[in-house]
Amino acid sequence: MASMAHLVKVADLFTIGNLTCGMLAIFVSADGNPLWAAGLVFVALILDTFDGKVAEWMKQKSEFGKQLDSLADLVSFGVAPACMYFARTGWHWAETSILVAFVTCGMLRLARYNISDSSGFEGVPITVNGFVFPALTVIATAVPETLEIWPAVFVVQGLLMVSSLDVKRLF
Repeated sequence: MASMAHLVKVADLFTIGNLTCGMLAIFVSADGNPLWAAGLVFVALILDTFDGKVAEWMKQKSEFGKQLDSLADLVSFGVAPACMYFARTGWHWAETSILVAFVTCGMLRLARYNISDSSGFEGVPITVNGFVFPALTVIATAVPETLEIWPAVFVVQGLLMVSSLDVKRLF
């Protein structure tokens, strides 16, 4: 068994940064700072974009890095957006159920990706949420009534993630 020091590569530091931003987004959401949370999720998206590029450039692609990336993505682009909404609206059994289903769809989508050999994506990547929910947060800050559409967006995004749509890689 390899030691952790031998498993973690430079590219994985970007993935750890992604996870860190996702966790901080959850914490600042709970503390009532939705714009900070949105900014952190967006920074996580930027770091997620670079981890794969750095791994490729430095020839550090590995199964370990792929697994780390998916775990970080689930937190930053699944759990964090759900927490961002929950922190602003509180407990409602139907909406909370939608949030749990959304995160579950993200987990299922990432697991399917991890066992896929395709160069593209089956279903919408979870990372799309790293743009969608920060944008919705900025809009909701100006127009709070738009929070009412978030449950529908969570349902649509969840279904798109687990769909069989053939999505081409942009980056």
